[in-house]
Amino acid sequence: MSDLSGALLTALINQGQWLLASVLFLAALGVPLPATMLLLAAGAFARQGVLEPVTSAATGVAAAVAGDMGCYLAGRLMGQRLPLSWRTGPVWLRAADTFTRQGAWAVLLTRFLLTPLALPVNLLAGSTRFPWHRFLLPVMVGEVIWVALFGGLGYVFADRWEWVSAWAEDSVGLLLGGLLAAAGLWGLWRWR
Repeated sequence: MSDLSGALLTALINQGQWLLASVLFLAALGVPLPATMLLLAAGAFARQGVLEPVTSAATGVAAAVAGDMGCYLAGRLMGQRLPLSWRTGPVWLRAADTFTRQGAWAVLLTRFLLTPLALPVNLLAGSTRFPWHRFLLPVMVGEVIWVALFGGLGYVFADRWEWVSAWAEDSVGLLLGGLLAAAGLWGLWRWR
């Protein structure tokens, strides 16, 4: 375990929900912090009585949603700064149209299943002017699933949450690698 992870775990015991909320908020904004590991630990600490489970879950969801909305807003502001020729070009318009039709699924799945892609999806949603009210619902549902899934795993496997954390990191990497390989094969097939 890294020094940062150890320091965050100690701070989680001492600061409780405030630290959990801060880390999940900053991670949703794109700061590279071990949010999933901390969420698993929070679940384990909740089972041991160190943290209150419902308050921790509600705080975690609220902080992650707020961070996602902040990232969306950053994408919206950055999208306005792109050259007009880019924003009105056929590639950009096609991407915006595709995201408008199917973006809610991308937003939902990147909250709990493909978490490394959440930041670019948030920025893309904002920069393509995806309606915020259509962005907010899948963000909320996805973050509830993420907190319930990983906080719940930490709660259930309180004595082995570090093993579960390593498994979760490996699984997401393996799933993302498989999806990228499949997308590459599909692109190669379409190109031929």
